Amino acid sequence: MDNLIIWQKWFDPFGGDEEINIEAKHISEQQEEDDEKFIDDEEYLDNDDNHHLNSKPVRAIATPMGLIPYTENTASGKIFNFWIGHTNFSITKKIADIIESSEGVETLDVFTRYRFRIAIGKVFDSSKVMKQINDQVYEYLG
Repeated sequence: MDNLIIWQKWFDPFGGDEEINIEAKHISEQQEEDDEKFIDDEEYLDNDDNHHLNSKPVRAIATPMGLIPYTENTASGKIFNFWIGHTNFSITKKIADIIESSEGVETLDVFTRYRFRIAIGKVFDSSKVMKQINDQVYEYLG
């Protein structure tokens, strides 16, 4: 069997900004309906004890630096151009080094013996970077 790397676009498991915008729009519309139905007294809304009535839920992700609000500015799928590489050969330290040192690769995460994820810099052509990785790895494996 020939050595093979198959590429798959990585999608953020938390969803993209479209999902965030739809959710925010829905929450905003629901809040307006609730405000119309149940709150007629502006003084009640202005009361500091009731500030939570006007707040929208915030999605957050846990990171080594603590909780970070999850917005389109912090969504890893928006910040990075991630790709998953599936292989039929073991990803050794040397192969990982070849992948990580390829021009255009910002990050490398080896998930399993046969699967890894890279982030390709936004100013690089993804298909060229992936072809370069394939060529270099296949040459190393001989």
